[in-house]
Amino acid sequence: MIHIKNKGLLHEHTVLLNDSSNLSNRDNKHLYTQILQGNAESPMISYLMNLNKQGLNDFKSIAKFNELNISGMYGDSIKYEEIIDETTIFLPQKKFKKIKESFSSIILKRRSGRRFHHFEMSIDTLSHLLKYAFGLSDVSLPGAREGKHRMYSSGGALYPISVYLYINNVEGLSNGFYKYQPGSHTLAPVDTDTINTAEFFAGSGMDMLNSCLSLFFRYDINRNYVKYGELSLLNSFVEVGVMSHNFDLVATSLGFVSCPVAGFNKNLIETALHLDQVNEHIIFSSICGKE
Repeated sequence: MIHIKNKGLLHEHTVLLNDSSNLSNRDNKHLYTQILQGNAESPMISYLMNLNKQGLNDFKSIAKFNELNISGMYGDSIKYEEIIDETTIFLPQKKFKKIKESFSSIILKRRSGRRFHHFEMSIDTLSHLLKYAFGLSDVSLPGAREGKHRMYSSGGALYPISVYLYINNVEGLSNGFYKYQPGSHTLAPVDTDTINTAEFFAGSGMDMLNSCLSLFFRYDINRNYVKYGELSLLNSFVEVGVMSHNFDLVATSLGFVSCPVAGFNKNLIETALHLDQVNEHIIFSSICGKE
């Protein structure tokens, strides 16, 4: 139970409902007062209150991962994790053009866009977009394993987040789901049943009809839980935020707009992608198009 008088979250307009039997509240503000008084449970607050709680098992696991350089082994095995067959789509890898616009200009121009006009993204643009947002860097950095450095940071260099795309308007690609494979810079098609894309996102604000593509970020729990335990989820949320922002900035630099979306149809998309929904979860999404 949390003593509400010690919290700095209430003000003169807050209505406190002290009736412990009133758990069917009218909105989140009223539910929140019940959570603070211990009358209702919140997995989010329980997680935050135990955020830095670590046991001996955590210290053992972190030390063992570091000692054995397991993240390096993951990096070396990336080619064995990717599907290369007659269905694999190799994205253009001719010399990637540099983004000439200044970083400060891109930051200032970045904004979220949900409505688009019908436009077919070129396959070259998609290749640049995925390479700079999520791909492997060709630059050798001090202390980094050659060829294993990615365009974004990841807790312990374990990279538990993978990217799935729903292609909607891209040159030369059939509409449908694909998995981006950063090691080979390829797309692996995902066989799915007929799906209503209008149901991807909550509400009616997202223009799926005219979008070029949508992104869905998959979290594999076993990828980092063995090392970080209960801290894994926080690391993964931070990582997916970094990846999403990377994508926003690169899309902006290429003349497109994107919108990070937390309100997606989790069960529909996970079922379409054949995820087990125990170890594998979609935890974030984004949509991209041309205004």
